[in-house]
Amino acid sequence: MSDWYIENRQNRELEELRDEMSHAMREASNLRSKLSQVQGGLESRLSQLADAFDAFVELSDIRYDLIGFAPAAEVRRHAGQVLTALASGEQPPGPVREVAGYWLQPAVDALSADGLSEGPLAEAMALDERRTSIFLSLALAALGRRDLVRTEWLETAFGTVAADGTLTRLQRALWTTGARGGFGLDGQKLLLGRIQEPLTASTKNWVEVVEGRAASVRRTGPSFTEVAAQTTARARLSQLKTAVETIAGDTTVREPDRDLAYAAGEPTPDSASAVLRLLISEGSEPERGSLARVAELRTRITNNSEAAAITDDAGKVEELLAADLRQTNEPHLAATALRVVADDVLKDAEELAKTAAGLSPTEVAYEVNRHRVKLLPEGPEPASMAEAVAKINAAAPPLTPRALAGATVITAIGLGVAIGLGIVHPFWIVVGVVIVAVGAHRAWLTRTRITTDQADAAAQLAGLREKTAEAAAELATYKADAPERQKAITADLEVIRKYLA
Repeated sequence: MSDWYIENRQNRELEELRDEMSHAMREASNLRSKLSQVQGGLESRLSQLADAFDAFVELSDIRYDLIGFAPAAEVRRHAGQVLTALASGEQPPGPVREVAGYWLQPAVDALSADGLSEGPLAEAMALDERRTSIFLSLALAALGRRDLVRTEWLETAFGTVAADGTLTRLQRALWTTGARGGFGLDGQKLLLGRIQEPLTASTKNWVEVVEGRAASVRRTGPSFTEVAAQTTARARLSQLKTAVETIAGDTTVREPDRDLAYAAGEPTPDSASAVLRLLISEGSEPERGSLARVAELRTRITNNSEAAAITDDAGKVEELLAADLRQTNEPHLAATALRVVADDVLKDAEELAKTAAGLSPTEVAYEVNRHRVKLLPEGPEPASMAEAVAKINAAAPPLTPRALAGATVITAIGLGVAIGLGIVHPFWIVVGVVIVAVGAHRAWLTRTRITTDQADAAAQLAGLREKTAEAAAELATYKADAPERQKAITADLEVIRKYLA
């Protein structure tokens, strides 16, 4: 057995060992990675369990402390029972034991009466005017008794919008409830005014948002640069009119939304029912901090989202308005949002109408194959047309003796060589004939090129005349249609004004 064979076999065995070691190292790395993930997951779970256990212990202590507030808890349960009974048309349960200083009990008593009982109402207002105003406003709206809601309650309940335009969950709920018809026209008008206050310095283009509710309208008319602004404005005005009709013309918004009704089950987060429950769950003044802590601890135990409160941020006014305007399944919210921004939209609509109704141009610049011609309604402007024709003709001059001069000289040289030197040796005759052939071929190429250029020039001239004539006719038609166009623009603007003014 040769040394080469032994060495080659050893090299193969070493290579196989290296492959096995590399595979083993990869497997070990994967195992370490998985072990690290498992370890990290276990540590995270242990940490969550420890946190939940601590929260559970603290929750047990707080619940023990809350035993002394059992009468207040009974008032809250009673409030829920009264709301459910009134929502279903049943007789509400009788009053519970009085809790001194707790606004909720007299507020519920006032609500339980056929009308609003003034005695309990005055007592609740004296104890906590703001919470009583919130409770009665939302409860009456959810129970379909909007005629009993008073504007002074809404003023107190809504408060003022933050300087940066951020609304709380409560303000958003009042807004949406008013938009759905829960507070009547006077209440809705009051809330619209409050929402409009932070928009005074807004630079948002509300027309673009509203336009999104309608399909794009294709521009009509000639494609001249001079009328592009007019045709674009005309198309946008038509699209805006359709969008405004879609939002404000929905007849379902004339009646209160059926979704206002008090929900016995799980309500949507920002509904009147949900905010009512959050308000009731705050508890009386002495227990309010403890109840808030209980809600926070429950979220830690269940690992859910943070505990909700009526003071939570709901978003900025601009963002909420834009979202409402885009809503196709919430006609009440979209219509109310449009009323909030109506002044800005109407102002921009009038600007669009002004641009669209501008005077038709008396002349336009028109380009055909890089040749610019001025167009008039009656046809191309003669001077610019003559200039374009001259440029086309200059690029394709006719066949002249000068153009054939080179080929003629070459041919003459060939004849001279064939005749003058052919007597010396026949070879020169052949050379002369070849030179003559080259000259003749060059003359043929020159003639062919010039003929082709002239044919192209003739085609360009024909195309120029045809296209400029067509474009001039379009300009004339556009100018002649100005009265009809003005009527359509006026009609669109009148529709927009009808809904927004």
